[in-house]
Amino acid sequence: MAVMLELRATLSAEPEQVAEARRLVAGYLRESGEPDGEVAVLLVSELVTNAILHGRAPLELRAQSAPGSGLRVEVADHDPSRPPLLNTAENLTEPGGRGLQLVDSLADRWGWSESGDGKVVWFELDA
Repeated sequence: MAVMLELRATLSAEPEQVAEARRLVAGYLRESGEPDGEVAVLLVSELVTNAILHGRAPLELRAQSAPGSGLRVEVADHDPSRPPLLNTAENLTEPGGRGLQLVDSLADRWGWSESGDGKVVWFELDA
């Protein structure tokens, strides 16, 4: 029987929390034996950045994996009024608007749902 490993962390809405989330997920992936965490760490950066910019603190970072079953990462915030939008940043000179495009192109699956007084944005990477 595979053992499910889980990470849970509460983050504030400060910009330095993006680096903290990356550090936490990279450490979690090393501990859980995931061979390649670069994509996961990049996608965590995008979700946490979006939660800081478009959500409300506190933020909750969660990751789950079991050997051979892949990885699921969730970032929850407390603002249900601003659902994530997959922008088509047509103007390449604009400074933002591409985060969810990265998530959409690199994750095997992603989505979001309402959760209590907020929302959860998630992605999954297959093993």
